[in-house]
Amino acid sequence: MKHYQRLAALLLAVLLLCGCMPKIQREYKTDIPFVQTPAPVQTPAAGRSAAEQRYGSVKLLTEPTVLVSVFLNAPGCEEWTEEARTDALARVDTALDWLAQQGSSYGIKTLLYHADGGYYTLHNAVSGGEQSEESDALLEELDTLSARIDTADLQAKYSTTNIGMLYFLPAGGTSFAMVHYADSGEAYYYEYACLYRYDAYSPDAEPENPATYAHEMLHLFGAPDLYEGSTDAFVDEALLRYIERRYPNDIMHSTYDTDGTSRLQDITQTISPLTAYCVGLTDTCPELEWFPALADVAPGVFSSGADPEPDELPGAVAA
Repeated sequence: MKHYQRLAALLLAVLLLCGCMPKIQREYKTDIPFVQTPAPVQTPAAGRSAAEQRYGSVKLLTEPTVLVSVFLNAPGCEEWTEEARTDALARVDTALDWLAQQGSSYGIKTLLYHADGGYYTLHNAVSGGEQSEESDALLEELDTLSARIDTADLQAKYSTTNIGMLYFLPAGGTSFAMVHYADSGEAYYYEYACLYRYDAYSPDAEPENPATYAHEMLHLFGAPDLYEGSTDAFVDEALLRYIERRYPNDIMHSTYDTDGTSRLQDITQTISPLTAYCVGLTDTCPELEWFPALADVAPGVFSSGADPEPDELPGAVAA
């Protein structure tokens, strides 16, 4: 085959390969309103469907979803610079590409839209630290901001009502997600992840790694923590021992490498069949047979597993 023929064949193969790759659709310029003075927390509008009351604002990883990144500045904290923001968004891209690749490994083409929500100045202080015990006032401010950003225009632009927020906090801390519980009905509908600028466990104040970004994003879709201290009712000692043996590289088990270090350029963890079931990438997993409590879990849905009184609803829960 002549040189130009070989080149044409190579180009065709590359094009065909690219056509098979999972796609992430990104938008870095949007019409999301910039809110400096959010209104007081409002009671969610009545009339949400049963599915909305069950799932919250983010449903399954198999459904089109918009993730909106907002960079928060706060009193007494180092402000975000454009350089730091650009670096963080690059790690978001790494996390989203990884999610697409993991979905593809289960035969699912994920459709995640990434929208840029710009900057927002908080009225409440950020605590950060290893425990990351943020004040109720701060969480209420973020809940209100989520409701204000989640507009009909944004939903119309992306042709989906599934919207989750990624809030980047200007401090070192342990990142977490605020997820909706089915028990809460229409309350605490908006789901968001709080991603700290620095890893609180890093002695050298390293930036939060993309594996942690992906871990917190997966919480929004229903993934449980699979490590000691998990608040998920079905995650007991027996399951944790099993995970340690069978799926030690599951991203919901750890976002660090086996030597305790973190990576800023790539993600080496995987989504195990158990986690894939919890976020809707598969309709079954071997663990359903071996761990009866897992059979009561509906993919994409967090629930306390109890039937609480109306004034004892669990509300949004940090994962």
